Amino acid sequence: MKRVSGAGSRWGGRWVLLLATVLLAGCSLVSLAYNRLPTLAYWRLDGMLDLDGPQSALVRQELDRWHGWHRREHLPRYAQALQRWQALALQDVTPAQVCEAAQQVRLWAQEAGQQVLPLAMRLAPTLTEAQLQHWQRHQAERDDEFRADFMAADGTVNPKRLQKAVERAEMFYGTLSAEQRAWWRERLQRSAFDPQRALALRQRRFDDFTATVRRIQQGGGAQAEVQAAWDRVWQAATPAEAAADARVFNDGCAQLAELHNRTTPQQRQRAQQRLQAFAQDFLVLSAQ
Repeated sequence: MKRVSGAGSRWGGRWVLLLATVLLAGCSLVSLAYNRLPTLAYWRLDGMLDLDGPQSALVRQELDRWHGWHRREHLPRYAQALQRWQALALQDVTPAQVCEAAQQVRLWAQEAGQQVLPLAMRLAPTLTEAQLQHWQRHQAERDDEFRADFMAADGTVNPKRLQKAVERAEMFYGTLSAEQRAWWRERLQRSAFDPQRALALRQRRFDDFTATVRRIQQGGGAQAEVQAAWDRVWQAATPAEAAADARVFNDGCAQLAELHNRTTPQQRQRAQQRLQAFAQDFLVLSAQ
């Protein structure tokens, strides 16, 4: 496995990152939707590309293969990690401890995405010009959603961004106090995350993916082209970009540590119980 660079913090993407994104979007998927994950992922891909009959059959087959691999190889590892993290939930944590856990999640995402590459290699040569244009329109719509969720005037925080951050925190800790919410807003205002930069990276990555498809259709080797595109997702293009990625990643770790260290004993106990429940869910699902 290749070492993940600072660019590994670029979550999402509209190609081989799809399944990692669906899986890691939130633990709420674990108990309710894990067994339907291939279907959910198929709908996402079909919405992106408007798949035809043979493509749909290929995608469903490959998603089922991926799901079996993931259930067998990843779920037990998730459960083990969550069991270790339960102890941390009851005490103060450092940004370094959060970054260590976040780095593990990034490695899982990279491994999960790597397993999707055979699908990308087989699907790319079959995409028509109409499907590429459909993908372009889909990406433009997602970019508009990103702007609506993250863009804000200087010195302010987009209300949707704040609300999503609060909801993610409350999934583990329960209801945040007014004081905690006010702190969360102020902390996001001085976050290293730059929505404009993030949008530019999204658009550049999409352009790279579509250019990769066109090179494959013009005779380029699908295996080499897809693997190279996947590697570029995780590698910064320049040292300055790598430094900026690292700042965002490290600041995100600091934010989570600071939030956790402001929680009450009752909130930490709830977080510990949630982690325990998720670990049990993973163990049960891995045995099915």
